[in-house]
Amino acid sequence: MGQDGAGAGDLCGGSVSIPDLWSFSLSVYGIPDVADACLTAQDQHGGDVNLLLWAVWLAAHGHDLTAAEVSAAVTATRPWNEAVVQPLRAVRRQLKSGPPPAPDTATQSLRSQVQAAELAAERVQQSVLQNLPAQRRCQMVDAALVRANLSLLPGGDGLAMAMITALPGIIRSVNDDPT
Repeated sequence: MGQDGAGAGDLCGGSVSIPDLWSFSLSVYGIPDVADACLTAQDQHGGDVNLLLWAVWLAAHGHDLTAAEVSAAVTATRPWNEAVVQPLRAVRRQLKSGPPPAPDTATQSLRSQVQAAELAAERVQQSVLQNLPAQRRCQMVDAALVRANLSLLPGGDGLAMAMITALPGIIRSVNDDPT
């Protein structure tokens, strides 16, 4: 897995090779309904999309999260998310509509730079999440496992409901992975 040298597909010793958390997130985010579901979870349920994608990534590995693991993940990443990721997101969103002189061509360039910084900050957060020790309790990947992992996150039931439309595509993506 990522920086610690273990392969992402090794988390539960499965034969399906699942990419590192960042690559997995980029891939999953492109599946129909996933981006909208993530934004709904974030904006309407206060969800942290990086925690959400981490929970789905672990489920893709067949890993059944515990409340203790979620608590450790929140403790490890919340300060970074609140101090860096969320403020960058707020600035990016503000530049989309104003205040003057935004939005215009000059501020669009700035907005793109802020978006790149926001993505870099999210990648740092995901690196922390990916390298958290897992207790490696594994089972078959299915929608119930994904929902169970999501339900443990802060705002969990709302997050799980927000993601319900995206689950079939995510599960299909994981199970049909040709690597």
